[in-house]
Amino acid sequence: MGNNNDNTDVLAMGRVEYEVNGEKIKLTSTIVKKYLVSGNPSQITDEEIGVFLQLCKGQKLNPFLREAYLVKFGTRPAAMIVGKDTFTKRESRNPDSEGHEAGIIVVNLKKEVEQRSGTFYLKGKEQLVGGWTKVYKKNRKYPTEITVTLDEYIGKKADGSINSNWTQRPATMIRKVALVQGLREAYPEEFEGLYVVEEMDIDDKELSTDPVDPEKELEKENEVPKPPKPVQTEQKQYLMQLGVQKGLVTGEGKDSDVAKLEAFANTHKISLRALTYDNANELLKLVEAYEEIVDVESTPVEENKEQIADDPEPF
Repeated sequence: MGNNNDNTDVLAMGRVEYEVNGEKIKLTSTIVKKYLVSGNPSQITDEEIGVFLQLCKGQKLNPFLREAYLVKFGTRPAAMIVGKDTFTKRESRNPDSEGHEAGIIVVNLKKEVEQRSGTFYLKGKEQLVGGWTKVYKKNRKYPTEITVTLDEYIGKKADGSINSNWTQRPATMIRKVALVQGLREAYPEEFEGLYVVEEMDIDDKELSTDPVDPEKELEKENEVPKPPKPVQTEQKQYLMQLGVQKGLVTGEGKDSDVAKLEAFANTHKISLRALTYDNANELLKLVEAYEEIVDVESTPVEENKEQIADDPEPF
C-alpha cells in the first residue's frame, strides 16, 4: 500500500492543470524538462520539477509566457524565479493596493546616509549602499517599510566576480530587491515562495524571454527534413565531358577511369558516389576552374666552360 501511495504522489507532482486569465495550462515533468529549464536540464531532479509545478499551479503562473523560470546550473539546487513584472502587475490588480514608493540608499557628498527616490546617484562621488521601499494598503495605518543592504544581494558569478547586471545597473537592481521584498511582506498570500532574479546570483541575460509553445516545439522535433534533390543525368554527362577535357577522366563509356576526378572531388569534401544536385553544381564549377599540371622534363644547358673558367666563384 505504501508503494502505491508513493507512486500516486509522484504522478500527482509530475502533472498539473490549472487556469490563468482564462487560459488552460497543462504542465508535465517532460514539458518542463524539455522546454522550460534554464541552464542544465540534465541535472534537474524530479523533486525540483515537482515543486516548480506546484508553485506554478498554486500561484497561477504561466511559465510558457515566462512568468516563471526553473533555473538549474551545475549541481546547485534549482532556483524558481518569477518574471520581472509579476510582482508589480499583481500589486496593481489587488483591490487593497494603494501603491508603493521605492528608491536607493546612498552616502551622499556630505557623507550622510540618504534615502533617495528613484535610482539616480553620482557614480564615483556618492556611494550606493542599499535600497528601500514603502508599500501602502487600504485600511492600514502604516505602510510596510523595507530596507536592504547592497553587500548582501549584489550578484556574483561562480568565480566571485560581480555579474554584468550588477556591474552596469547596481542602483536599479538593489531598488528592485527592496521593492519585491516589501511586496512579499505586504501581500504574503500573493507572493509567498516567489523570488526575482535580482535576489539570486543569476544574470538575467541567461534567461530567455521568448514565449514557448510546446506544440510548435514538438512539431519541429518531429519534422522530417526534406531529402536533397538528386543529381541530374545532364549534370553527370557534362561532368564527364569536362573531366576528359581537364585530364581528370580517361577512356570512354564504361571503361572510363575516373580515379583522378574522384580524388579531386574528395579534396573538396564531395563524394562522386553520393552526388546531389547542389554539390554536383559545386563540383562542376571547381572542375571548370581546374588547370591540369603537366610535368615538363628540364633539358640541361651546356655551360660555357670558358666563362666558368674565368669566373673563380660561379653562382
